[in-house]
Amino acid sequence: MTSKEFLNEYLEKKLIKPEKIGFDQIEKVIKSAEKGLKVAQKLLSIDEGHAYETAYTAMLYAGRAFLFIKGYRPTTNFQHKTVVDVTSHFLGDKYKALMEKFDYMRKNRNSFIYEPWKFHVSVTDTKAALKSAGEFIEIIKEEIKRLHPQKHFKF
Repeated sequence: MTSKEFLNEYLEKKLIKPEKIGFDQIEKVIKSAEKGLKVAQKLLSIDEGHAYETAYTAMLYAGRAFLFIKGYRPTTNFQHKTVVDVTSHFLGDKYKALMEKFDYMRKNRNSFIYEPWKFHVSVTDTKAALKSAGEFIEIIKEEIKRLHPQKHFKF
């Protein structure tokens, strides 16, 4: 499926909507992702569940920034899944394993929030999530810079 077809499908399903978001706002969202990752790293010694959730949220912020730079915003329906799907589509097979991890973390975060009695994550899993979040944020920053090389981002 071409990117145009993919976007048209998501627009028709009302999963995304076109919206121009300023570079300054995108920078703020990326900075929030970076800050979230730092918080997650500090939380690891206190509570691995919250550290995991915070690492996922950092990835979500970065993914949202990627949608914003493309000129879209997820709508109210299935926002987290939409961010995962759209970033997966555009990043392609090169980052397939990382995107599968992002989706896996999304599902785990959902369990952590809505059914915490069913959710257990190990320190090892949380460390892996932190590593994945860091990699993802860096990839998104590079993609944003690649898409707008004329702009000097402050991240």
